Amino acid sequence: METPIAIGSERLILRPLRSSDEDDLLAYQSDPNVVRYIPWDVRTRDEVREALARAIAAPIRLLETGDHANLAIVLRENGRVIGQSNLSIASKEDRHGELGYVINPSYARRGFATEATRVLLDFAFFKLELHRVTARIDTRNVASAAVAAKLGMRREAEFVEDEFFKGEWSSSWIYAILRAEWIARRDRYGPP
Repeated sequence: METPIAIGSERLILRPLRSSDEDDLLAYQSDPNVVRYIPWDVRTRDEVREALARAIAAPIRLLETGDHANLAIVLRENGRVIGQSNLSIASKEDRHGELGYVINPSYARRGFATEATRVLLDFAFFKLELHRVTARIDTRNVASAAVAAKLGMRREAEFVEDEFFKGEWSSSWIYAILRAEWIARRDRYGPP
């Protein structure tokens, strides 16, 4: 798929990033607690602007291994960007995707990360017809792990001190869900 993605739920829209998102992105990308588990450091306005320009310039493709989409999580009620979701093709041959998410702490504990990820899983399994989707989560990030578990993703592995991350050894959990499992959950709980 090489077309702009705009998907959503009752409260949220997931769409490509725009230059007008800069202030909303800065609000959480400059927070050390938010970026603790993200592969970049606290960003200044200039760094947010540069990263945003790169994201906008990169084509959103979900066709080949390594392709990815970095999407803004937008509140329908006011158009504010409250976080980001991403989806990448980990293996085209195996129809395996990997996802991630981040939410501005001002909007935490309201179910937005779960809702946005539910929409993204629907897209991955129904539009892209992926077979399996995983999430790699730092074991210290219990809130992120709770989102994955809430969505029915199972913890399949723990890799102990598998990455030297931001000056210290960190461990990772791998959460996963199969298309058939997602369809069964969706049939039980309804669409996002």
